[in-house]
Amino acid sequence: MLNDDVDLFVGLIKLPSEIISTIISYTLKCRLPELLYFPPIREIVATEILTNVYIRKRIFRHRDDLEVSYEGFDFCNCDHLDIKVNNLKQGIRQWNIFPKSISTDSEVELSDVVNTFPEILMDASSIKCYFDWKCNSDQENLLRLFSRFKIRLDNFHFSHSSYPFKIPPIATHISLHCSSLTDYAIPNVKKFNIHATSNVVRNQTFTFSPDLEDLEIYTDQSIQVIVPPNLRRLNIRTINGLTNLVFKEMSNLEYLLLQLPNIQSFDAAEILAPNLQRLTLSSCEKLFNFDGLRKFQHLKELKIENSNYPMDLFNEGYFPELEKLLYCHCKFPELEDPNNSLLTFSPNLKELEISNYRFQKDMLGSLVFPPTLTVLRLNSLIFNYDYLGANLEYIHVRTSKITCKSDFRIPHMAQYFILDANYLILESLDFMYHLPTSLAYLHLIAQESGKMNPATQLIAWPLKLRDFALENLKIDHYTLESLNLKHSRLEVIKIDKGNVKTLETDLFPVTVKDLTLKEMGIEKLPDSFENLENLCVLSFKGNQLREVDPVQLPMATLELLNVSNCNLRFISPFLVSMLNDKYKNVKLRVNACGNLNVSVIDIRRALKAIKGLSLYVTELDKTLIEISKHSSRLKCIPEYIDPS
Repeated sequence: MLNDDVDLFVGLIKLPSEIISTIISYTLKCRLPELLYFPPIREIVATEILTNVYIRKRIFRHRDDLEVSYEGFDFCNCDHLDIKVNNLKQGIRQWNIFPKSISTDSEVELSDVVNTFPEILMDASSIKCYFDWKCNSDQENLLRLFSRFKIRLDNFHFSHSSYPFKIPPIATHISLHCSSLTDYAIPNVKKFNIHATSNVVRNQTFTFSPDLEDLEIYTDQSIQVIVPPNLRRLNIRTINGLTNLVFKEMSNLEYLLLQLPNIQSFDAAEILAPNLQRLTLSSCEKLFNFDGLRKFQHLKELKIENSNYPMDLFNEGYFPELEKLLYCHCKFPELEDPNNSLLTFSPNLKELEISNYRFQKDMLGSLVFPPTLTVLRLNSLIFNYDYLGANLEYIHVRTSKITCKSDFRIPHMAQYFILDANYLILESLDFMYHLPTSLAYLHLIAQESGKMNPATQLIAWPLKLRDFALENLKIDHYTLESLNLKHSRLEVIKIDKGNVKTLETDLFPVTVKDLTLKEMGIEKLPDSFENLENLCVLSFKGNQLREVDPVQLPMATLELLNVSNCNLRFISPFLVSMLNDKYKNVKLRVNACGNLNVSVIDIRRALKAIKGLSLYVTELDKTLIEISKHSSRLKCIPEYIDPS
């Protein structure tokens, strides 16, 4: 642990205990044992450690690793501490604190607990077990122990059992992977997940307890399922086999997912679910008759993927409560007369997503969006902006090619707008002079090539606009200046690909927090960025800066500087502000990877002089690699990894 971290936790002593507990609860759990060395907060730390544990036979601690994160432990999202059973027993005896939540994947360790200290399990409010029984262990003996001590589990997940076995009613959630049971009708089980492949007998019948509320089955075998009547959620996925579903009326069913490659008519399924709200049909490639869907008049969400498009399904105002509709990779039929054909939607639809490269260009004119539509996502379509509805608030379009002419406008109610094309040509910026006042997010992206002409009028940026990005639009200095960004309230500005050469900070607003100028042809930087007093992230990745004069940075706010792949010889010119006494406790992460000729001496001097500096460089120099083995502030990254 770094000295600054030590000072932080020593300072906690002055705070009320409930505030200390809150702060400790946000600390990464795999780092908590280090805090036991601070006597005033030991009991609070011990409570946090022992409250939620994962019992393992072998323990692995997370390491400082930039492959995953800039900061060594940031990638770790532990909500529990891995612990050996003997250490757990010792901690409980020392602090008289019993776990509230216990997880384990070690049958041996758990058997030890059950036989020698069952109180640990009896007092826990949540127990989760994850077992892989490839080793032919005596699972039935362990299950008998659970039953004998009346231990209840939240989640019991097991896989690769070599033979069918029986589970007593000890768990509320059971997951099976490549395993099978002698009986699936287990009382008190609320949720069942079954991954049934080669371990399942062909044409096997599955019968469940009426207590079951959530059932998920994935299989490549022909099976029969007697669907229990009290389900709230049903997910049936099959690859090649025939799945015979036997239904009674399910008045509680709210969510249904069916992946049935051989189903041809939805009527044939005979599903009685009058209160169904969410339906997903996936890979139902032979399904053409969708009429049976119309009995679900309380549907709020419908998703159809890798299936046929349900022509005429929404005619005559069906599905009045449907709010969300998603079509992903559906097959659309050929329209005999596209100009006189209409593709209608439910009358109160709010959200629509169509993702389909096979959607015909002339079918766009057949789309009839309801006035209630506020969210639109179009992916892999030949797009025409003429059909954007006036009331849309969220628009995300991904297409192959689009040219925006003088008649293009972003809908006046839009808050979020992304136009993402392989080839994007902005012939006219008229739409930029009429931006919606509610717009908060604007991204214009050319994946392969694009062009943007300079603004010819003053752009009045909406006061709510916070995030703005341009990619691959060949922005030069004049075009960048013409955008009038300095009079915006933008907090995130990301511009990729251009030819600016000389950069001035007065091009940008004082509100900016994240300024990314990637591969913008910048060769000369200004003397200071201190006027950008809210800046947290500054990136010049891919600009050929070469020799750089000293640059003053806003160290009161700056957290990350990215100068990777900038052909730099020296890093120190970016660090002059950190030599100021008032910034001696400030921390700054600098990504300097990809600068293959960087001076080793310059790096060593910078690390020695500036204690708050964390530096990431490409793994090329043996001296730096050796230093990094003993330093938490220098990381050498393999050349093939891009940490930015």
